[in-house]
Amino acid sequence: MKYIIIIIICFGVFSILFESCKKGNAKENNNISTSIIGTWELKQTSAAMNPNINNYPPGNGNIIKFTNASYETYINGRLEKSGQYTVIEDSTVEANVCLVFPSGEFTDRIIYDSNYNETKKFMQISNNKLTFISGCYAYDAGYSEEYEKQETKRQ
Repeated sequence: MKYIIIIIICFGVFSILFESCKKGNAKENNNISTSIIGTWELKQTSAAMNPNINNYPPGNGNIIKFTNASYETYINGRLEKSGQYTVIEDSTVEANVCLVFPSGEFTDRIIYDSNYNETKKFMQISNNKLTFISGCYAYDAGYSEEYEKQETKRQ
């Protein structure tokens, strides 16, 4: 009986150690290009010209899907646009959106269809929330979108 209890305790300790190492490694290896992959549903938008925040209910049909290198944008459940995207580091968010952020926020920029000339769109992923910000708020051109990651359904 003692051996069974010792085995159970050892198994529990090893399980805890394995999970803590696994979480630590995931955090170190979690780069932006893999964390954006998935399906995201629009939850909220706001703009400098309109100080009201627009909230969207679950199941609203406004979706962005990202794979390793491609995207699809759905509006009201209809495919509106698809193509390729790239995520790059860009530390110019404050100069471009005319707002001040804490160090380390919005340091990545998404580029759709290799269009490097369009208005810079910065992104932040945190706690299953994907936020885009672009345009200069000082000129009433600022705009933000917040998406929530959707769970994949397994069949």
